[in-house]
Amino acid sequence: MLIHCSLIIQDLTAARPNTRSLRSCVMTKKENDEYYVCVKNSMYPTIKSYKLTMLQNIYHSFIKEGKMGLEFSEPRQALLIVCEDKRLLYLFFRQLKSIINGNDVIISTRQMPKNVPAKNELINRFDPSSLQYVAVSRFDNRVLNMRHLSKLVLEDCDLPTIPVQIGHLPIKYLSITGSKLPTSKNEQDVFWNWTSGTTICYTLTTLKMDSVGIKKLPFEIFFLKNLQTLSASNNSLAYLPQFIGDLKKLESLFVADNLLVYFPHILSCRTFKEVDISNNSFQLPKSLMFDHITEYLQIFGKVVKGDLDLDIKPLNHLAFYNMLENWIPFKRQDIPRTLWTYFEVVGRCMLCNKWILPDYSRITHTFALPSAISTIKDHTINGIPWQSLICRNSYDCELHV
Repeated sequence: MLIHCSLIIQDLTAARPNTRSLRSCVMTKKENDEYYVCVKNSMYPTIKSYKLTMLQNIYHSFIKEGKMGLEFSEPRQALLIVCEDKRLLYLFFRQLKSIINGNDVIISTRQMPKNVPAKNELINRFDPSSLQYVAVSRFDNRVLNMRHLSKLVLEDCDLPTIPVQIGHLPIKYLSITGSKLPTSKNEQDVFWNWTSGTTICYTLTTLKMDSVGIKKLPFEIFFLKNLQTLSASNNSLAYLPQFIGDLKKLESLFVADNLLVYFPHILSCRTFKEVDISNNSFQLPKSLMFDHITEYLQIFGKVVKGDLDLDIKPLNHLAFYNMLENWIPFKRQDIPRTLWTYFEVVGRCMLCNKWILPDYSRITHTFALPSAISTIKDHTINGIPWQSLICRNSYDCELHV
C-alpha cells in the first residue's frame, strides 16, 4: 500500500530533533519474507527502508485527524506522517497491524512513482494463468479470463460494479478494502450479484471490505457458506444481522471502528480464532426505538394477540421461511423487494433454533464477551450486549426442541 503524505523523520538520538516536513511517498513492501516500510522524498531519493521487525510503537490516536507516528528501534528514528486522505491512512495503519500480528498480508506490486505510466504497468502485470491479481485503480475485465484465479485484490479502486461472472471463478480470497462502491440505487441493487455464482459461494473463504462506507452487511453474504474470515472494519455498521450465525465456517471476525451496540446471540456459542470489536459503542440504550428490529416492527410488524393467531402467517412470511430452508443462491432482483427487509431482521430462536421473524418473537438481551483465541477490544469493555429472538408461542417452540 502506498500513501502520499507530508513526513517528518526525527533522529531520536539527536539533541535537536528535526522538524522539517517533506512531501513524501510511504509504502509497505515485502522482500524475501521480510516486511518493510519504505520512504522516498528529496532527502531519500533512492528510497529509505525500515524493517517492520524493528517497529517499536505505532502512535495512532490522531488518525482521524490524518496523523500517525511510527517509532523504530533500528535505526532510532520516528516517522511523523500527515496524510490528507484520512481513509487511506487508516487502511495503512490496519495493514501494519495485520503484519505485526503475523497475518498473511498481500502486498500490492505497485512501485514508488516512476516515469512508467500506471496503465503500462498494469498491462505488463496481467497474466491469464496467474492465481493472483492485484488491481491498481479499477476492475479489469480481463480478470474474467483467469480461470484458476484464487486471490483477487480490488483495494483502493473505483468499483461501480463487480461483474456477476466473478461468481464463476474459484476465488478463495477477495478484498475490496478502501474501494469506492456505487452510490446510485440501481448500481447498489446489483453490486452483490456475484455472490450467487455457482462457484464462488463454495470457494470463497476470506472477504475483506474495510473502509468502504457500508451501513449494513449485504444479505448476500448468507450465500457464502464456506466463509472463514470476514473483515468489515472502519465502516458505519450499526448492527450485525442475525443470519450471520449461519456462516458455520466463520472463524475470524473483524468489525472494529463501527457503530455496533450489540452482537447477535447466535454467535455467543461460537469460539473464534480472532475477533476485533474495538472502537464500537456496545452500550445498550434504555430505549430500543432506534434499533433496526424495533423499527421494522413499528413499520411492518404484525400485531399478534393470542397464541392461535401465531399460526396464521402471511404467505410472504411462509415463502421466506421456505427460501431459507431450501438454500439456493439467487440475485436479489429475482425476489420481491419486501423480502429484502426480512433478511435484515430474521434470526433463529435461541431456544428451538428455527427461523423466526420479529413478528412472532420476543427480543431479549444478555451480556458477555465473545469466545475467541485472540480478542481485540477496548480495555474498558468487560462484556457486550447479545441480542436474541425467542418464539413468542412457547408451545410451537417446544415442538422443535
